[in-house]
Amino acid sequence: VAALVRAQDHRKAGQALSKPPAITISRQAGARGRSIGQKLQQTLREQAPHTAPQWKLYDEDLVETVLQAHDLPTSLAKFMPDDSVGELNSTINEILGRHPSLWTLFEHTVETMVHLCHAGHCILVGRGGNKIAEGLSNVTRVRLVGSVPRRIQHMVQCHGQSTKDAQRYIKHEDHARQRYMKYHFNCDVNDPTGYDLVINTDRYGDAAVVQMILHAVLA
Repeated sequence: VAALVRAQDHRKAGQALSKPPAITISRQAGARGRSIGQKLQQTLREQAPHTAPQWKLYDEDLVETVLQAHDLPTSLAKFMPDDSVGELNSTINEILGRHPSLWTLFEHTVETMVHLCHAGHCILVGRGGNKIAEGLSNVTRVRLVGSVPRRIQHMVQCHGQSTKDAQRYIKHEDHARQRYMKYHFNCDVNDPTGYDLVINTDRYGDAAVVQMILHAVLA
């Protein structure tokens, strides 16, 4: 929040700064967030002028980007799950010197993501990107959802999981992401008003979803 306020203070009175576009993707587990993000990056790179910066996708490597930006060891990545962490467990680890405070790590994450949003030409997956980019006019905030049966089917067919393992994975990941958003932003990850575009991936293939997102960015 402090980073967003500082960013807004840089605006000139009565004049909005023109920034290159950026995209955040929030997704339910099994709603094909990874494959859609990769295809979106590829399409944006193909359509961009040769002189323009290449679009970058920050998915599982977002935590590593945060740690590198703040000169922190990559071993801290295990203490930064896409979930809320218990205060007692965090305090014990902090006292033992295993990692900085949860607030410090979260603040670093927000600061890095705000910087990436202002730089543009990036796709940020997860980590509350939709709330962090709230109020930034150059960012299109996307939410990918799907029915549980279709998401289970995707995990079985594309990731080789058994039906039971897929059910457990989807339930665990969805709850973890809900806890993360509630703990850090006091919001409901499923609230559609927190996004610019919500797409049910049951009804559309990856290519169609990519085109919808592109049209939203252009608009």
